[in-house]
Amino acid sequence: MPFLTCCTLSTEKRIENAINEQLARFTKSNLQDIYKNFYQDKFGAEHAAPSRERAQNYLDYELQNMTDADTIEFVEKIGWRNDYVRVPLALIKSGKLSADTLMNAFLESAQGNFSENIADEWAKEWATIVNIIEQNNIKIDNFDADKIRIDSLLQQHPTMALHHSEAFREAYKPHYRIVRKDIFEIIK
Repeated sequence: MPFLTCCTLSTEKRIENAINEQLARFTKSNLQDIYKNFYQDKFGAEHAAPSRERAQNYLDYELQNMTDADTIEFVEKIGWRNDYVRVPLALIKSGKLSADTLMNAFLESAQGNFSENIADEWAKEWATIVNIIEQNNIKIDNFDADKIRIDSLLQQHPTMALHHSEAFREAYKPHYRIVRKDIFEIIK
């Protein structure tokens, strides 16, 4: 496990705990959803914010097309670092947070997480995550097939973002924006 050679056992335990929390909270999660969770904690929202106009248009579209039953209703910490949270759009629908406030926090959170060595760092971290799943015999549906598919995608695009799996989308109807935890603490 090359990623952990420089880290403490507590890092490994934090990764394991984050995997188990996701699987307990979202029982329909598969490896792709675990990947997305840890990817978002590593990279934030930079990949999802090509421009303010496109981000705003997509937020408006999502808000118009979701129903009250179509969303997760709690702010969710992600990954093992917990540097980011998923802020549900339900907070806008319920009037607890303005769309402008969330959009500003999302865009501020999307600034500059990609460093020169990020692809190598992510490859090592993802390998560690998969090793922890395997070593701890954590049961995930279709694990082997998903592992092969994700590895193949990463060979082509080492920092590729993935969507939630179809099973996750159908079961949980996720509508959220990724916000850095320190920014969320200010706006909540």
